[in-house]
Amino acid sequence: MVISSDLLLNIMEQLASEELKRFQWHLTQGVLKGYPPIPKSRLENGDRMDTVDKMMQTYNLCGAGTITMAILMKMNQNSLAEVLQNNI
Repeated sequence: MVISSDLLLNIMEQLASEELKRFQWHLTQGVLKGYPPIPKSRLENGDRMDTVDKMMQTYNLCGAGTITMAILMKMNQNSLAEVLQNNI
Protein backbone atom coordinates (compact mmCIF):
# COMPACT_ATOMS: atom_id res chain seq x y z
CA MET A 1 0.00 0.00 0.00
CA VAL A 2 1.60 3.27 -1.12
CA ILE A 3 0.41 6.63 0.10
CA SER A 4 1.39 10.21 -0.63
CA SER A 5 2.03 12.68 2.14
CA ASP A 6 -0.70 14.91 0.67
CA LEU A 7 -3.30 12.15 0.92
CA LEU A 8 -2.21 11.32 4.46
CA LEU A 9 -2.44 14.98 5.45
CA ASN A 10 -5.90 15.18 3.92
CA ILE A 11 -6.99 12.23 6.06
CA MET A 12 -5.48 13.82 9.19
CA GLU A 13 -7.34 17.06 8.48
CA GLN A 14 -10.62 15.14 8.67
CA LEU A 15 -9.93 14.19 12.30
CA ALA A 16 -11.10 16.45 15.13
CA SER A 17 -8.50 17.46 17.73
CA GLU A 18 -9.43 14.68 20.16
CA GLU A 19 -9.45 12.14 17.35
CA LEU A 20 -5.99 13.27 16.29
CA LYS A 21 -4.75 12.76 19.86
CA ARG A 22 -6.24 9.27 19.83
CA PHE A 23 -4.62 8.55 16.44
CA GLN A 24 -1.26 9.70 17.82
CA TRP A 25 -1.76 7.53 20.91
CA HIS A 26 -2.25 4.49 18.68
CA LEU A 27 1.01 5.37 16.89
CA THR A 28 2.84 5.12 20.22
CA GLN A 29 1.34 1.71 21.01
CA GLY A 30 2.66 -0.44 18.20
CA VAL A 31 -0.53 -1.25 16.32
CA LEU A 32 0.82 -3.79 13.82
CA LYS A 33 3.55 -6.38 14.06
CA GLY A 34 6.59 -5.25 12.11
CA TYR A 35 5.77 -1.55 12.52
CA PRO A 36 7.57 -0.08 15.52
CA PRO A 37 5.75 2.39 17.74
CA ILE A 38 6.71 6.04 17.41
CA PRO A 39 8.04 7.34 20.74
CA LYS A 40 5.56 9.61 22.50
CA SER A 41 8.18 12.36 22.75
CA ARG A 42 8.34 12.58 18.94
CA LEU A 43 4.59 13.21 18.72
CA GLU A 44 4.13 15.52 21.71
CA ASN A 45 2.55 18.83 20.78
CA GLY A 46 2.61 17.72 17.16
CA ASP A 47 0.02 19.00 14.76
CA ARG A 48 -1.31 17.14 11.74
CA MET A 49 1.66 18.00 9.52
CA ASP A 50 4.13 16.92 12.21
CA THR A 51 2.28 13.63 12.58
CA VAL A 52 2.44 12.99 8.84
CA ASP A 53 6.17 13.82 8.79
CA LYS A 54 6.90 11.45 11.68
CA MET A 55 4.91 8.66 10.08
CA MET A 56 6.72 9.08 6.76
CA GLN A 57 10.11 9.11 8.51
CA THR A 58 9.30 6.03 10.59
CA TYR A 59 7.31 3.85 8.19
CA ASN A 60 8.18 5.11 4.67
CA LEU A 61 5.45 5.60 2.06
CA CYS A 62 4.15 2.04 1.99
CA GLY A 63 4.14 1.54 5.75
CA ALA A 64 2.43 4.85 6.45
CA GLY A 65 -0.56 3.78 4.39
CA THR A 66 -0.77 0.41 6.10
CA ILE A 67 -0.52 1.79 9.63
CA THR A 68 -2.96 4.63 8.91
CA MET A 69 -5.53 2.17 7.60
CA ALA A 70 -5.13 -0.06 10.66
CA ILE A 71 -5.49 2.84 13.10
CA LEU A 72 -8.51 4.29 11.31
CA MET A 73 -10.21 0.90 11.51
CA LYS A 74 -9.40 0.61 15.25
CA MET A 75 -10.91 4.06 15.76
CA ASN A 76 -14.07 3.09 13.83
CA GLN A 77 -13.27 5.77 11.26
CA ASN A 78 -14.48 3.46 8.52
CA SER A 79 -15.48 6.25 6.13
CA LEU A 80 -11.97 7.74 6.29
CA ALA A 81 -10.45 4.30 5.87
CA GLU A 82 -12.59 3.86 2.77
CA VAL A 83 -11.50 7.24 1.38
CA LEU A 84 -7.88 6.22 1.97
CA GLN A 85 -8.39 2.83 0.32
CA ASN A 86 -10.12 4.37 -2.71
CA ASN A 87 -7.33 6.91 -3.27
CA ILE A 88 -4.36 4.59 -3.04
